[in-house]
Amino acid sequence: MDLPEHLHHLVSELGDSLVKALSEDDHCRDLAFQIQAKGYALMLILEASPMSADQRALSGLEEAESSLPFSEDDLRLMKSFKIRVD
Repeated sequence: MDLPEHLHHLVSELGDSLVKALSEDDHCRDLAFQIQAKGYALMLILEASPMSADQRALSGLEEAESSLPFSEDDLRLMKSFKIRVD
């Protein structure tokens, strides 16, 4: 599924921010080095897909009220990595 350009940009920016946040965390960086030392490559993959009406209802988001494509869980995760979504 092709993402609209504005959403593709947001997902790409989020990926860059997550990689930066993870690389600046000593514990995450050490774990990544340990995995790579065992001969494995690491890749961060983000997927943005439309939420069903049931998923929207469970997340507490109303279709007309939200212009952000993130659930409350997504926002909490990003906040834990000190990522702001304005």
